[in-house]
Amino acid sequence: MQQPLININQTHLNKILFALIFTFFFSNTYSQEGYIKLPFTKGNCPTIIIEKNIIANESVTETKKEWISEISVVKDKVNRKDHKFFNLTENGIIFVRLNKKVAFKTQNELNAFFGIKENNSVYVNGYLIEHPDYKIATESIMEIELIEPDSDNKLKSKAINVWTLTKQERINGCHKQNVN
Repeated sequence: MQQPLININQTHLNKILFALIFTFFFSNTYSQEGYIKLPFTKGNCPTIIIEKNIIANESVTETKKEWISEISVVKDKVNRKDHKFFNLTENGIIFVRLNKKVAFKTQNELNAFFGIKENNSVYVNGYLIEHPDYKIATESIMEIELIEPDSDNKLKSKAINVWTLTKQERINGCHKQNVN
């Protein structure tokens, strides 16, 4: 008589089932607040915020080290109610305080430039900016897309997506390769 390859009795099956249900419940508990993003959004690049409300990219922080007065990092998921930057945190946020002024455009200015309502939605790297006081560092703007509503993105009106990432970073992510 041949032995079965897997011998699972009812007790083991119940434990496995319980573990799966517990894992599913636990993971859903922390994912109840979803990120509002465009359907093509992916990547691992953190959002960089200068002076609490200017969204930028690494080029602003790589200029001169003496211009950086403070850096802090948020890696964990925060809650939407307490943090106006919640929707920008999926890949972490780096807050930077600089000893220099950074030129920027407001969301209203960008919308007006594209001839759409000033209060229309603005996305950065595919993530909705949920608060109107965020600005975008002009030297960090790599590309701006005018997004038309369609069945994939489910937008109600035109929106702008500002890329602060290069095309290479959008495809390969932000981890720099070590070259020896």
